[in-house]
Amino acid sequence: MLFLQSHQVNTTLAVRIYKMYGDAAIEQVQENPYRLAQDIYGIGFKTADQIALSMGVPFTSPHRIAAGVIHVLNALSEEGHTYAPCAELVSKTATLLEVSVEDCEQALETLRLSEQVRVEMLPKATDETEVEAVYLPAFWHSERGIAGRLKAMLRSPQSRLAGKTGMTVAAHHLTEQQQNSVIAALSSKISILTGGPGTGKTTTLKAVIDALDARSATYALASPTGRAAKRLSEATGKESSTIHRLLGFKPPVGFVHDEANPLDVDMLIIDEASMLDLILFYNILKALTPDTHLLLVGDVDQLPSVGAGDVLRDLIRSEQFPVTRLVSIFRQAEGSLIIQNAHRVNQGKMPDLTNSEQDFFLFSVEEPEAAADLLVEVIQERIPRRFDLDPINDVQVLSPMHQDGGCRSFRTPGL
Repeated sequence: MLFLQSHQVNTTLAVRIYKMYGDAAIEQVQENPYRLAQDIYGIGFKTADQIALSMGVPFTSPHRIAAGVIHVLNALSEEGHTYAPCAELVSKTATLLEVSVEDCEQALETLRLSEQVRVEMLPKATDETEVEAVYLPAFWHSERGIAGRLKAMLRSPQSRLAGKTGMTVAAHHLTEQQQNSVIAALSSKISILTGGPGTGKTTTLKAVIDALDARSATYALASPTGRAAKRLSEATGKESSTIHRLLGFKPPVGFVHDEANPLDVDMLIIDEASMLDLILFYNILKALTPDTHLLLVGDVDQLPSVGAGDVLRDLIRSEQFPVTRLVSIFRQAEGSLIIQNAHRVNQGKMPDLTNSEQDFFLFSVEEPEAAADLLVEVIQERIPRRFDLDPINDVQVLSPMHQDGGCRSFRTPGL
């Protein structure tokens, strides 16, 4: 304990290190302090690096550079990337650690030989020249696993819906495009339904569900988040859950439903599919047998998932599956300026900022203090007066965060 504390390790962290390594804690930390970042949750590279340098570990230590490579890959994955081009990875690591590119290349080769990273040559879309891609193992296995399982589903002649007869398209006054989407979901193992707000995705989905009910088929509805699952259940009148709950996620074991214990359904319907990341989608596919149907529903023009990967867009770009892209705004949505402006932005047009409609308004204020005052006034007075909404339970405020380009959501307890 005293040894660790003498090297910038506080008491709490020292205790956690002892719990991980036992009596061999000092030897383990001395041998390679950068193991801390890998073995103990909550200890990042920067903390491990601080400890290591205080112990006299040189800047050019192979352990330090290897840990730096892994750190940069993890940082890139948090930005949504599943791999890094080798040259970019080496350059970023060299800059971060203030070491030579040659040292980083050697560390990367050591990591490759020990399979702590995976390296694969990928064709570059623009000029077809190859790029040397470096993956963390989890993303490499997930990407290859997804491709293999999708191929198996497409190639399998078996279908759990085969022989189940019944109504093909429910009487929902569907457009021809919507009807084709229902038929694709019932006849194709994998199909995609996408479109912006107000284009009839929910109506189409309900028609698919009615057709499944008419065939006495089994199905499950799921979404990536609890709020999305609740909306899906309210919209369809059917039970829905998060993907993690459906697959029986139990930390630290993982998912209960996998290739050894697949879901017993004829069709799995995933809503808000634009939120799917690579690893989660791989776990979904592992829980499906090749004869199960999969319908992905989502707005491809929404922001990508928080986790690494761009699953829905990549599946659409592959051109391997039936894709229905709904574009027409239905009458009940035409009066919403929110929906109209969303489509205008997707079309590269300026949104309507005239404040002439009922649900979309822009108030331009230059000073932060004035903006804060206006926000309070809008929530406390204008919204309740105009829309008869409760300012505590019915209002959500989103505030942009400059440091990461993200958006922080502030919600009242009632929401």
